[in-house]
Amino acid sequence: MTASPPVDLPLDPFLLEHLDDPYPVYERLRDAGPVVHLADRDLWVVARYDSVSTVLRKYRQFVSGRGSSYVRVAASGFRAPFIDNDPPAHTRIRRSVQQRFARSAIEEMRPDVREPTERLVEAAVAQGEVDVVTALTQPLPDLAIRRLTGITPPNTETITSWADSVMHMVGPDADPVHMERVLEAVGWLAEQGLAGMPAHCLGRLIMEQGGDTADLEDGEERLMTLASIWLAGIDSTNSLLANAVHAFAHFPEAWEAVRDDPTLIPNAVEEVLRWDSPFRQFFRRTVEEVEIGGVVIPADADVCAILPAANRDPARFADPDTLDIARPDARQHVAFGASIHLCIGAPVARLEAAEFLGALASRVRAFELVGTPVRNPNREIRNFTSLPVRLVTA
Repeated sequence: MTASPPVDLPLDPFLLEHLDDPYPVYERLRDAGPVVHLADRDLWVVARYDSVSTVLRKYRQFVSGRGSSYVRVAASGFRAPFIDNDPPAHTRIRRSVQQRFARSAIEEMRPDVREPTERLVEAAVAQGEVDVVTALTQPLPDLAIRRLTGITPPNTETITSWADSVMHMVGPDADPVHMERVLEAVGWLAEQGLAGMPAHCLGRLIMEQGGDTADLEDGEERLMTLASIWLAGIDSTNSLLANAVHAFAHFPEAWEAVRDDPTLIPNAVEEVLRWDSPFRQFFRRTVEEVEIGGVVIPADADVCAILPAANRDPARFADPDTLDIARPDARQHVAFGASIHLCIGAPVARLEAAEFLGALASRVRAFELVGTPVRNPNREIRNFTSLPVRLVTA
């Protein structure tokens, strides 16, 4: 295969100085070409919408089974059943629980998500000034995931730490403490969490029956499938909810539009996902030489698809740096991935975000930052450790 050589530039999106505001380096990566080779990491980066979509959708050329994160499965020893497998194993595992994430099943969850959301938002509004992260966006995903899986963790702080470590563990230069925390979480689940699950929950369906299709292998596969749904659903939704508040603090006119017309909330959720995506990137590995935009990527290469960069590509989205809750194509974002590896928990996250914004819209006129937001230095997911906000009601 003959094609143009890759652009080889010192643009490393994993450096700590880029984590708070990665969008300038994402823009430079998009401008550099359809594929950029990071020589120091021997990593092939795609940041344009078309290139990212190609990598995510051509799952037979860009495989997940060798690892969907920076660290390959062979190096980490950790395989997430949904995102670190290719067909047919991926198909079998996903089908085993797929109907639990269907629209009708998600709608059944709505009252159980709405009640704690209304309660926590009401308490935060009464307080006036809160750290949105600790008051709202950390506890809410845990409560929803309890309803979904039947797992009740020791406390919010512990499950938040465990979920955060999942994302740190598979990133570059990970501290070994994160692997220790993940092993602690899975150990707690096996030794204590399973016993406390109620009857007829998703957790028991997985562990006792192998899912709806009874195809999950007994033992480790069942446990890791449940653990993946449980832990992955915490940090990603925490990120989405906090990013939403942060976005509307910067675009007050968009929040005013939501309050004036709550029917815009579903599209507002999509636009928040596009404007500030929770997941920074997904990785794939090539099974053979493959060409993107005239650039040849070698076989067995590590390919990094940067989701937020794609979602702010001006070649795909008009005025991409503006939060436009009426954007007609907002749902075309790739914040949850695409194709067969589209995040299975995306409907739950959308439900939580819609209920969250609905509860806030009926009570809060504006969000005012009252301190400096602190981003989590996590190279895999974009969230906050602190977001101090005044919830203005009058």
